[in-house]
Amino acid sequence: MRRVLGIATLVLATLMPAHANAANTWGTDFSDLWWNRDESGWGVNFAHQGDTIFMTLFVYGEDDSVKWYVGPAMTYRNGLEGIEFHGALYETTGPYLGRAFNPEEVVNRVAGDATVLFPTGQLARLHYTVDYVTQTKWIRRQTFRANNLTGSYIGATIGSTSNCGAGAGAFEHVSQFSVNHAGSAIVIQRSDSGVASCTYSGGYEQSGRMGFMTGTVSCSNGLQGTFEAFEAEAGYQSFSTRYTADYGTGCTESGRFGGMKRE
Repeated sequence: MRRVLGIATLVLATLMPAHANAANTWGTDFSDLWWNRDESGWGVNFAHQGDTIFMTLFVYGEDDSVKWYVGPAMTYRNGLEGIEFHGALYETTGPYLGRAFNPEEVVNRVAGDATVLFPTGQLARLHYTVDYVTQTKWIRRQTFRANNLTGSYIGATIGSTSNCGAGAGAFEHVSQFSVNHAGSAIVIQRSDSGVASCTYSGGYEQSGRMGFMTGTVSCSNGLQGTFEAFEAEAGYQSFSTRYTADYGTGCTESGRFGGMKRE
């Protein structure tokens, strides 16, 4: 029991910012490979840390040869339509990979700038200018390998309820999870220690490294309704997700839950 509580405490600490992604406490983590599915052949990598994104843009030049540009310090700014990052784009040249690397041969120049707007966690509008050529592209996370969340976990649920009668408000529970995940179908059974248990049944869709779920929820305390789970991530022997539930008559719940796999 002491070991179980220790694991749950660790997961509680990981999940504590209920609005944030577990891998980036600043907010939603946009780190991923992004692309335009109608224009396969070019793409964008975002490495997101704190309020800054390091972007690599691989496209083609005027002679149709591959071109790389980097935005190493694209910083957050408040966008009117969503979360926005902006910064300079650089083109670099350096020593041939087949000989000893000499850092003095690395040369960069400012080639333009870029702005990326995220209206949602899985969709972005990329606007960039390189050598006075301007492009605007819609891109999304690229999925090349789906996660499987099946397993038994011990962890926590952190969130709040609104308009649900007595006991409404913020809560933190030690939780156990049983997940049955097969392709686009998923069932999550969540049991909160000393409280109710709930079953979430619905569809699962992968977007890059994150998953999204929608379906119905039914709890042992009589609450029933619909739910959405988003920014679901599979870590090593672990998973976490943000979620919202609507039980009707104005009763809603939102937060994050997840856990570490039982051995």
